[in-house]
Amino acid sequence: MNDERELVNATALYLDSLFGEGAGTKHSAFLERLENDHLREMIHRYHSLEGDTRELSVADNYLIGLAVLCATKSYGTAGMFAKTLLHLGVRREKILEVLARLAMWVGGLHAVEATLHVQKALTEYETQGLAAMAAWFPAPSARESR
Repeated sequence: MNDERELVNATALYLDSLFGEGAGTKHSAFLERLENDHLREMIHRYHSLEGDTRELSVADNYLIGLAVLCATKSYGTAGMFAKTLLHLGVRREKILEVLARLAMWVGGLHAVEATLHVQKALTEYETQGLAAMAAWFPAPSARESR
């Protein structure tokens, strides 16, 4: 996959399969906010890799990502990954167990901080559904709708 259009289409198909029709287009619009073409292309390539489930399921990928993001204190994106996991049907208890085990590598206090951030994100998804993920799937602006 070399052509940017192919990458964007692959992202759209992947995200539509997870979040429903139109999610991929909305997420691509979100990525268009990135002024750096190389960074945007890199993220599209990540989506292509995530969609390859020959060895790891999509949920496995997001669980790994959740742990790494929490370990690096990237709680905003970790929260979105946690919401994605709930959306995929992963039980809240399993998500929180990953964070409990994170303590073995990063220490208890760090794991507690991560857990509190993720618990908040999980509750947001449980009460708001996909609306809690609007940052990744923005509605088209008035300018884009024309």
